[in-house]
Amino acid sequence: MTQIVDQSGEQDVEVHEQMRRALAAHADVELPLSPLQWAGDPERYVRHLLHADPLGRFSVMALIWHPGQRTPVHGHRTWCAYLVLQGELREARFVWQADRDCAELTDIVTRQAGRTLAAPAGLADIHSLGNDSDTVAVSIHVYGVRGDQISTHVNHLVRGEIC
Repeated sequence: MTQIVDQSGEQDVEVHEQMRRALAAHADVELPLSPLQWAGDPERYVRHLLHADPLGRFSVMALIWHPGQRTPVHGHRTWCAYLVLQGELREARFVWQADRDCAELTDIVTRQAGRTLAAPAGLADIHSLGNDSDTVAVSIHVYGVRGDQISTHVNHLVRGEIC
């Protein structure tokens, strides 16, 4: 992943797609998580930092999703890519309607283990991701931010109404 950023530059418009391909090539990775980290939290999905680029260009996170856990509807302040490693995640996809100041639901897709997705920064790819199954799901996410910026510089919450 470092090589991708080194070659393309951290702001390159295609870096998110290159990261998606890198994740797809490693869909059988063993995560270095403790049993406590694997357990997650029954109240909310949990992020675990797996790698932070020493130059602050990207971070890799493992997310543990218990049944019923979901993100708010959001775009991204930075590029991102994710891999469903275990279980399945349901992604509700939206399109921003600027004239109505709202995000309109366009479709819902179930992403099985091994599936990947990438998105550029901005409101072109608005979604909500969650675990609607009855088993724990695990995903790996790569974001174009430093590890200490994950909670403040990734999600661009949709402030308007949901249409």
